[in-house]
Parts: sequence; structure tokens; C-alpha cells
Amino acid sequence: MSPSPKVRRVCGQEEYRECEQLQRIVWGSISVSSELMSVTQKYGGVVLGVWQGKELAGFLYAFLGQHGRKLIHWSHMMAVHPTYRDQGLGLRMKLAHRRLALERGVRSIGWTFDPLQSRNAALNIHRLGAQVDNYAEDCYGHFPSIIEKGLPSDRFIVHWAIASRQVEKRLKHGPPSEQKPRAACINETLVNSRGRLENRRIHYGLRDSILLLEIPSHTELMREQDLALARRWRLETRRMFQRYFVAGYRVKDFMPPGSISPDRCFYLLAKGGRLDRRRKIE
Repeated sequence: MSPSPKVRRVCGQEEYRECEQLQRIVWGSISVSSELMSVTQKYGGVVLGVWQGKELAGFLYAFLGQHGRKLIHWSHMMAVHPTYRDQGLGLRMKLAHRRLALERGVRSIGWTFDPLQSRNAALNIHRLGAQVDNYAEDCYGHFPSIIEKGLPSDRFIVHWAIASRQVEKRLKHGPPSEQKPRAACINETLVNSRGRLENRRIHYGLRDSILLLEIPSHTELMREQDLALARRWRLETRRMFQRYFVAGYRVKDFMPPGSISPDRCFYLLAKGGRLDRRRKIE
């Protein structure tokens, strides 16, 4: 029987170098050095690791930042080793980060994620209750990443109000019961002759109070097998989100694969709220 995973703060240069190695495995290169992680840990930020026995299975890196007049933690990086994915380790690290942040008087955590990564959307939006603040087109520009495959690095900028009643309720009781709402779909999709999902028709003039936007459930596999189609999905979803955000819609939730359909997933968009234009990555 394998030991239960343990989450704690990373300490010592050897463990920071393990985090560097995990970056190489997940992204193909190092973005945050052991030196920077060590300094961040000492001066207001946090570097957490999750261990499976003696092996580092994942880590989270966040630095102290400012949003308006409030101090926040900016969670710049979280990685889980491919061997240990889909075992809830990302959730464990996020919850541990929340506890540490609240102990330090930090009430908000922000980060970015790729809107086309269903695994990340399921965790960030559906499970944690984070709110999408903005859509950043080609957020980081071109950078070497075996995940990105040279595609534009579009990102959602999200805000997790860790001290709010809404987040407390979501964490305590879990996501709402899974039920596909009666809502129009922005994009009509089909599975093509190669077995891959593509958009057949996109509607830009819908005005329903609730809308659905479907994304592929296995974007990484699509990028491996059909990069041209993956690029189309990037540009088409960019336009859909930007158009409907301008029209006053916001991301309300995400329905992951297995919730309402075995292999389909949808963003739920609803009227109301506004984007935070200050949350912009330069």
C-alpha cells in the first residue's frame, strides 16, 4: 500500500533542485531557479511540495504581490509529475497554500491558466471556485514549453477570494450538483473522421442569460496528434470568450468530463459582473 501524499514547504537546496527537475519534466525547461525559489520562500512567498514517499510528486510556487492596495499571493507555477496526475495532488497543494496564506493575513490568490486545459479548469473553476478576471491574449508570448507546442500562450487570469463565504461554501460542500442546464451552445461541435472534436458552427449573437461553450477534453493529446486543429481551437475559443466577455458574460462554472457527459466538457457563461481590467500580465 503506497503511503499517503504529504504536503509541506520546500526547504534546502536539494529539494529546490528537485523542483527544477520537475519543471524540466513538465515544461521542458526551467522557469524559476532554485535560488529564486529559496529567496521567495524567505521573503513573503511560498514554495510547497507534495511527496509520495520520498519522491517529489508536485510543487507550487507563489510570490507576494499587490493588486490595487491589497497584498496577494501570485501563484505563478504549479506542476504535478505525469505519474501522479489525476490523484488530487493539485487540490491538496492549493488547499495547503490557502491555509498558509490566510495565516499570514493574505486573503486573495491569483494565477493564470490555459482555458483549453480541461484538467486545470476543473480544479480552478469547478472545485476551488476561483473567478475569471480577464482573458489575456498570448499572455507570456512565445516561450519554450513542451505543453504549449509553439501555440499562442492565451490565459485566463483568475482570482481566488480565499476568505470569502462563496469559496468557503464551495470547499466545504463541493461543487453544485451536476446537471446540464437548459442553455444554448455558443459552438456546435462534431467529432471528425479522425475522431477529434472540432467546431462545426459558432454563434456570436446569442443573448440567453446562460450559455455553454464546449472545449476538447484532451487538448494535450490533440496538440500531439493534430497541431493545426489545436491552433484552430486556440484562435476560435479566443474569439468566443473575448466576444462574449465584451457582451457582458462571465465564466460562472466549468462542467468537467464525466459530470454531464463521459467525454465532453463545457464552460458555463452567465450575464453579470465585470472583468477586472487591472489584472493584466505584461
